[in-house]
Amino acid sequence: MLGKTRLPAAGHAKSPKVFPASSWKYILKLLGLIVVADRKIYKEEMDTFVAAVSELRAVIDPKICFTEQMARDWFRRNKWDLEEIIDNLSYDTAICEILAPIKSMPYKLDVISSMVRIAVSDGFYCDVEKTLIKKTCLYWNVRHNFQNNLESIYKRGEETPLLTSLKGHPRFARVKETYR
Repeated sequence: MLGKTRLPAAGHAKSPKVFPASSWKYILKLLGLIVVADRKIYKEEMDTFVAAVSELRAVIDPKICFTEQMARDWFRRNKWDLEEIIDNLSYDTAICEILAPIKSMPYKLDVISSMVRIAVSDGFYCDVEKTLIKKTCLYWNVRHNFQNNLESIYKRGEETPLLTSLKGHPRFARVKETYR
């Protein structure tokens, strides 16, 4: 049998790994934590949360049925638990428990970008939001500008994709001024 290559039997060819539906709860928790991080829930944050979930669904698994209303309902049902995580002394442990099951997913930058969009959507970028995003980047070993206090949003004289996407936002001027 030396020199012969075995072909996989019909139906046993390797197929791309499908993102398990059960893992969505971790993505939703990460995004939801950003919404409740500053202990106030702004309409802009909720709208951005719902939009981010829809966009991630389209990127990660377009076949899954997860509507905007389902995202809002999920948040309403889990709001108290998310607030508990933020207020809990074992905050770091809870974050690790959320991040660990999805550590190998290929959509990390998409999730982190969504977290950043939600964080700045209300015009404020509080320390808890910064810390949560930074811990996510560090745990997932993502080397990106998101770790550097959102330098990727505004660099003097440069337009970045995130800055461009925020231009239509009603609180854009306040966000832009924060990073000058």
